[in-house]
Amino acid sequence: MSRCSFSSLPAEMVSSILKAGLEGIVQDDMMRTPEPEHQILAGGLPFPHTMALVCRLWRDIVSSTPELWTRIFWMISVPEEEGCHLINSQLEKSGNYPIHLTIINSWSHQRGIRVILHHIAPHLQRLKSLRMANFYEAYDQPHLDTLTGYAPQLESLQLTDGKHIHHCTNFKSRLKLDCPALRIFHADIIVACNLDHRWLKNNLTHVEFMTISCGSNWIRNSQAVMLSRALDAVPRRIPCLTFDNLQLSDYSLASINQAGTKIGAEQVILHISIDALAAIDDDCQTIVIKKCNSVHDLQSISLPSSSRSLELDGCDSKELRRVPDTRTWDGDTVTITNSHSSCIEIILHLLGAPFNDHSCSLWRRVTTLKLVANGDFVLNLPLPLLKAMISSRQGAAEQNNLSGKNVEDNVELKGVRPLMVFHVHGGQPLSCEESVWFEKRVRDFVWDYRR
Repeated sequence: MSRCSFSSLPAEMVSSILKAGLEGIVQDDMMRTPEPEHQILAGGLPFPHTMALVCRLWRDIVSSTPELWTRIFWMISVPEEEGCHLINSQLEKSGNYPIHLTIINSWSHQRGIRVILHHIAPHLQRLKSLRMANFYEAYDQPHLDTLTGYAPQLESLQLTDGKHIHHCTNFKSRLKLDCPALRIFHADIIVACNLDHRWLKNNLTHVEFMTISCGSNWIRNSQAVMLSRALDAVPRRIPCLTFDNLQLSDYSLASINQAGTKIGAEQVILHISIDALAAIDDDCQTIVIKKCNSVHDLQSISLPSSSRSLELDGCDSKELRRVPDTRTWDGDTVTITNSHSSCIEIILHLLGAPFNDHSCSLWRRVTTLKLVANGDFVLNLPLPLLKAMISSRQGAAEQNNLSGKNVEDNVELKGVRPLMVFHVHGGQPLSCEESVWFEKRVRDFVWDYRR
């Protein structure tokens, strides 16, 4: 096959490749905190500045393609005059195309936000996504009033300040953007609690992903109630709601219950802390737990009764010290990804594996279990416990057909179902004998081991 150098590609093709690369970066920016390679690159130059340094051809292509200048990533750490010049220059280069703006404010620059927003204000109708970090100097002052007006294309809005989240003294919401097309909204707990409910009703009609970041402190009783009421003001049931380390005390949970409000969404993702499980309403369909090291707390926190699916990703756990006897769940699917064996063991006990010579099945309707390893992660699966869980559920289902109750252990077994689907992707190699054992007892059995 003939070969050709990258430099021999037509300018139109190079431009298309760079546009595709930019699109991937923008999607990453909109959905979450950008990956390190997508932030400030070598020399402090973000895309597309680095692309223009490759060669003269690329510099000419980048300079003549306004779409490539639409991602404006600015770290406020330069003199005010220089910052204004660079922002204005990139806004001019982007032509009339929609823009994606990221502002990272230095701790020591209190005027930078005001200056940048002043230059962005005339371009609100082109704004496609806006992410501001470390901005509470602006929130505490009337700088955000500059962003007042109609932003019909704005789809992603993120307002976060990880270190100053509890230092804001003026909680009155200054957010006055009219952005009815908003699909992605990410805010700190203070912003979320103090948003005007009318703004929420007018601008979150089409929201798909909402994330609340909570810092590292416990949420006060009043904040918990304000948060639940703010979420209740959203005019649609949120398809995907994420809480980043939402820590709720028993008093906060009691305050939410007394206020008669619950946290509702089709899918709820809990990152680090699972305290919010007790505050989720019964209409939630999927619970996702990520990066949590306290999965053992599932023995004392009830899952929403109507949720059908539970997913655990990157989780760990302490040793389960007692047989859980009160927290049942009627869901049917459990998926565990890249999680420690201690987490898997806890779930197996909740599914019916014997614990201290006793058999129990709190999650009696689960028929599907999937264990997955992604990337370089290797699952360390406790085969004896897996077998014990499958045998326990099978025996309970058979006994249920006869009497409906395990008299010896005094554990209700009515409605216990055998495991019907068991998939493992990335586990240890399985011997032929062990494979035959699982195939005889599970209707849909898959075991892909890591080579």
